[in-house]
Amino acid sequence: MWRLVVLSLLLPLTAWAQPPRVQEPEQSRPWAVYFSSEGGAAQAVVEALGRAKQSVRVQAVALNAPEIMQALVDAHRRGVGVEVILNGDRSSGPGSAATLAQAGIRTLRDAAHSATATNAMVIDHQVVITGSFSLAPPAEGSLLVIHDPTLAGRYSDNWQLHAAHSERYSTQPGR
Repeated sequence: MWRLVVLSLLLPLTAWAQPPRVQEPEQSRPWAVYFSSEGGAAQAVVEALGRAKQSVRVQAVALNAPEIMQALVDAHRRGVGVEVILNGDRSSGPGSAATLAQAGIRTLRDAAHSATATNAMVIDHQVVITGSFSLAPPAEGSLLVIHDPTLAGRYSDNWQLHAAHSERYSTQPGR
């Protein structure tokens, strides 16, 4: 009996002495969170985009982080339906809208809303990526990846609402 008491007292202490565990892949859990101070957020976005099979919808204030832009273009080239709404009148910085549109990605500008909107992605009607994480360099902030079709549906509905009053970006002058 005394061994059981000692063991129950020492067991919680052994957790402190163990080396930290390697983080399990985010797709094996219903959610994952990343903080810029710990790193991994940009890589989590790139990996999630790499797993996309059907659709990616993005709504962002700024979108010009090179690795994320490339992952969107790569998804589009794999046949994934990629659509992007850029919020605010500054719409993401130099070249990003043009780069996406030239790659054949449907790119919209939502000038009706300020640049304070949250960045969000919906992947395959199942996964929501959101938070204060910036999709533009320096990519910092917190990132939340949620695997929930119901929540993804809500974000998709909101995306559609904004797409309805947005204008398509054109690479042609005067359009």
